[in-house]
Parts: sequence; C-alpha cells; structure tokens
Amino acid sequence: MLAERLQKSYPSFTKQQKKVAEFLITQGPEAAFLSVAEIAHQVHTSQASVVRFARAAGFTGYPEMQRELRNWVRQKISPSRVLQNLMGRAPKDNVYRRIFQMDRQNLDETEEANPRETLDRAIREILRAKRIGFIGFRTSQAIAYLLFFFLGRVRKNCELMDDGGNLTHQLMNYGSKDLLLAVSFPRYSRLTLETLKYGKKVGCKIIAITDTPISPIGQIADFVLLAKRKSATYFNSFTSAVTLVNCLVAGVSVKSKRSLKMLKAFDQVDNEWSYFMR
Repeated sequence: MLAERLQKSYPSFTKQQKKVAEFLITQGPEAAFLSVAEIAHQVHTSQASVVRFARAAGFTGYPEMQRELRNWVRQKISPSRVLQNLMGRAPKDNVYRRIFQMDRQNLDETEEANPRETLDRAIREILRAKRIGFIGFRTSQAIAYLLFFFLGRVRKNCELMDDGGNLTHQLMNYGSKDLLLAVSFPRYSRLTLETLKYGKKVGCKIIAITDTPISPIGQIADFVLLAKRKSATYFNSFTSAVTLVNCLVAGVSVKSKRSLKMLKAFDQVDNEWSYFMR
C-alpha cells in the first residue's frame, strides 16, 4: 500500500520530499490526477524534486508512483471500504449526530469558499450564455438535474446532458456562446471530464461544481464553485451542493427580468394540464 510505503521511507526524506509525501497522503483523490508540474506547483517545489521524490520512495519514476497512487485512492474511497469502517465504529458511535455535525461544518466551509462576488460571477455567466448544458453522472446526476430543472423554469435553452447514447448528438450543438455547467464529486466520472474537454475545444465556457479546485473538472473549468462533501457514511454528503443550487437559482431568478414571465408561463401550463394533485 502506498501509505505504508511512504510512511516507511518518510524519516529518510528531505524536508521538501516530506512536503510532497504529506500532500499525496492528504490530497490523494485530487493528487492522483495531477501532473508532475501541477504537484510541484501545489507544493511550491520544482518538477525535478517531485521526480526525485518518486525515486526516493522506491518507484522507477513519477508514472509508476501515479499508478500506485490511483490504485490506493480507489481502495481508500471505495464505498465498501468506507462502510466496513463505519460498521466497525457503529456500536460505540452516534452516527446520526456525526452526520448532522459534519453537514453543518460542510455548509459553513462551503459558504466561506463561495463569497458573494464568486456567486455573482457565476450567475452572470449563467445569464450571459446562449445555451446551458448541465452535466453530472452517477450520484452527481441528481444535483445536475436539480439545477437544470429549477434554472430551466426561469431561463430558456437549458438542457440536461444525457449519458444514454445521445451525448455526442447534444454536444454537436454547442459552441463559443454556450456554457457547460458540470457537477462532479469522488469518485470522479471520466465521462464528465471527457465531455468538458470537448466543450473546451469548441470554446464553451465551463463552470464546475466540485469539492476542490484541483479535482479533474476543477482543473479544466473556467470557474469553480466549491461544495464540501465530508460524510460519516460511505457516500458523499450533497447537502452543500444542494445549497449551492439554491443560491444559483435564487440569484438568477432575482437578476433576470424574464424569470417571472417564464415562471408564470410554466404555472399556466401546469394548471391547464392539472399537473398537480389538489
């Protein structure tokens, strides 16, 4: 295991190499996707120092160390592994209280990470875009759908991107005047990243809702909104992500002159179709 390997070699590392080791251990899910240059930038060292670190840790070079890091991350954050640890603590731990406490902490940290000017900038991009494609797969799809549903009632040309075979057809309609709004949390979806790479190539603006600016989609996005996701369970907490959805929808609704007109039109159709139970 990578953690044990680094721990064993840690006493012999230089001061700079210890910083690299600590970064890899604490930022494993994000570090696994970074290049040598990106890790060097994060740790404030040279690329050569990162390569020397990999060799000092017993690897032939950075590529071998990165493969080991990715394998370690997959095992570390696998749902079955987390649930196994949780079951071991359950008899002596009030897991319900821990969940409430962690969600309150997530909300506080998310508010701090997204000041008003950050949210205002995101809302300007949403209002400016000709078309918006909402992207999120696996568990992140629920957040992407929620954002698509509510924003789609107050502005036109909103589209939920489909992973069922129509994704490439949808992407062909996007260009430099459009926005891709993506949601991605560990375990990060490769399809989300590949979709954004295409969007980047054709000139789309990209907003990412993710847990860290150095997540795979955080690195490719023009603009990042951060939602903390710490959880006492075997899956990510999405409390903060839903709160970010609330903020974006409220901001767009208040700042768009068309939002009230569109919402009234939706209400009229809903009433005509007797869409809801009375």
